Amino acid sequence: MVKQLLLRISQFIWGNSNQFFQRLYTTFIFLLFFFAFCIINGAAISCPGNKNIDQLINQATSLNDKGKTKEALELFQKANDLAKTIGCEKAELDAIKNIMLIYSQDYDYKKALEISNRVIDLAVSQKDYKALSVIYNKRAILHENLGLYDVSLKEYETALKYAKAISEINQRHYQTSLVYYNMAPYYQGRSNEKVLYSLEKSREEILKVSDKSTDVPLEQKIDMLISVNMNLGIHYRDSKNRERNVKLSEFYFKEALKQLAVIKGKINPETKIDLYQALQEFYQMKKDYRKAIEYGENMLALEKSNSMPYNRRVGYMVLAKSYLGIGDSPTSQKYLDLFSKLNDSITSIEKEAVEVPVKKIISETKINGEKKINKIVVISIVVLSLITGTMLIYRRRSNKIIHKKYKDLIEKISKENEENKIQPIVERNIGVKSSITITDETIKSLLLKLEKFEASEKYLRKDLSLTWMANSLATNPKYLSEVIKIYKNHNFTSYINELRINYIIKKLYELPVYREYKITYLAEECGYVTPRVFVNAFKQHMGFTPSYFVEQLKSSV
Repeated sequence: MVKQLLLRISQFIWGNSNQFFQRLYTTFIFLLFFFAFCIINGAAISCPGNKNIDQLINQATSLNDKGKTKEALELFQKANDLAKTIGCEKAELDAIKNIMLIYSQDYDYKKALEISNRVIDLAVSQKDYKALSVIYNKRAILHENLGLYDVSLKEYETALKYAKAISEINQRHYQTSLVYYNMAPYYQGRSNEKVLYSLEKSREEILKVSDKSTDVPLEQKIDMLISVNMNLGIHYRDSKNRERNVKLSEFYFKEALKQLAVIKGKINPETKIDLYQALQEFYQMKKDYRKAIEYGENMLALEKSNSMPYNRRVGYMVLAKSYLGIGDSPTSQKYLDLFSKLNDSITSIEKEAVEVPVKKIISETKINGEKKINKIVVISIVVLSLITGTMLIYRRRSNKIIHKKYKDLIEKISKENEENKIQPIVERNIGVKSSITITDETIKSLLLKLEKFEASEKYLRKDLSLTWMANSLATNPKYLSEVIKIYKNHNFTSYINELRINYIIKKLYELPVYREYKITYLAEECGYVTPRVFVNAFKQHMGFTPSYFVEQLKSSV
């Protein structure tokens, strides 16, 4: 699979989603573009008595592959005009399909949708159901980019209808599998059940494609099957998924590895890179750090000749954590440094990618808008000046309070370091009465289990919940919540936050290497899904941010 075209735009399109969503959707975008280009660069369009159209389309396709979209667009337009003149609809369909894709690549989604109407008319007149399935897939993406999610879903459903209408059996199963696969990320965050249904249907359809098919090459089928199995593995591995099942996750990953062995060297290296990275994250999650390192290093070796910076970025971070897991701090630090450098580079590229569609939107609505913008700028400057002045005064006062809190914390850590605690947990909140009746024996048992729970550091799990913890401690959520409230002086959330924040404070205080880590890594280390939640919890618990704490620790050395 060829993802070079998509590497700079995939994060812009899908934003900050969980890891499953990002990987699945990146693969989805790639598959759709791959499919589209397979149609465009397939068998030459033949217009009796006129070879010029074929030559123009071939030249334009070559230019587009080299990134010369402006020159390619001119040649495609010439081919389209010539095809119209002589009444060759087959050539017109091929040319205008390319024109639509170029506009979509250039973020001109409205123009691409406008052109797609003509593409649909031509494909319908020729009963080209395969082309129709591709075009409706593309329209679904464009509508989703414009925030028209209901319309997008209808386009996916139409793509599915045309895929099922393809006469050739193997092509029908392949295209149907592809549409179901593409629909999975659409449902991500909306319905886990439909995500799973889409992936399972995709797998069911691709398995129906014959290994001896002349329409769907074996390597194309296997590539698709590996991608589906891999994403099923990722789905069941996802900590946010209610259907999380580590055994099923491993089963699908092993199925993907089996398929990889079927055609060995013929598999696309980028699919292999995606699979190795998914396995790297899976075994890191299982704390099988050596296997995670093995797959991570193999992935990076392949990535050297197949530039995939997003995969490389995740690979660096997971390797940093895995090497730390086996006690190899120097190698962990090496990969952490590589991660930080690459992350900064990718962030810069993403900002550039975001500016392109934003500028287009501004240019479309710019008429008589400059005066309004100037007024807004002046008002903004005045308001900003007032806010800045107020903030400076406030900051001077708050800095003294914050620094006192920091000194008090350091003093407390020093005194209590021998006990291996930062803050003692309150034994009983006398001012709170229990709302339910719990026997003394049950309370003592629960308090002992909580003590073991705190020592086991299970509170670092990202998928931790009151229900999970109650099941783990062989009690019910009501009893557990009540004991935490009465004897720990917290509700469940603040109790877990306190344990996590105390854990990371201890690491930062005792291990200087942690002070070099990014906030993103520190958040993951102590069990938070996002840095934002971690920073908020830290500030609420301590009265200052983790960045401030790290800076003060560094300056005190």
